[in-house]
Amino acid sequence: MKNFAMALAAAALAASPMVVPTTAAAQDYGREDPCNAAKHKSAKTGTIAGGVVGALAGSAIAGKGDRGKGAVIGGALGAVAGHQIGVHNYKCEAYPRRVHARAGCHWVQEDGRSFEICRSKDGIWRRSGRA
Repeated sequence: MKNFAMALAAAALAASPMVVPTTAAAQDYGREDPCNAAKHKSAKTGTIAGGVVGALAGSAIAGKGDRGKGAVIGGALGAVAGHQIGVHNYKCEAYPRRVHARAGCHWVQEDGRSFEICRSKDGIWRRSGRA
């Protein structure tokens, strides 16, 4: 029971980074679509955290002679579940009703401020000036 409680605590700690949405952090956002980049990062984090938590839980739940098998099965199931949670956890910001959405642009929230970023002619994502 003690191992199960420790595995549960580890699961809570590992899952906490997945709950916080990821936002872009600089003036220039690079060539990759920031919305897709954040979604991929969230999925990777979920996969790793789910695998670790699943392995710990599987090992704790399995019988004495099957702890290794329990860790492998739990890790695999946890990684798949964590990936799916990570992918579906991040959602791109929707444009507020007062602002008309434009093609090739995204509405982002950063440091408590909401604004639009657009892909410029050189392929770099930058702030458009609309807030």
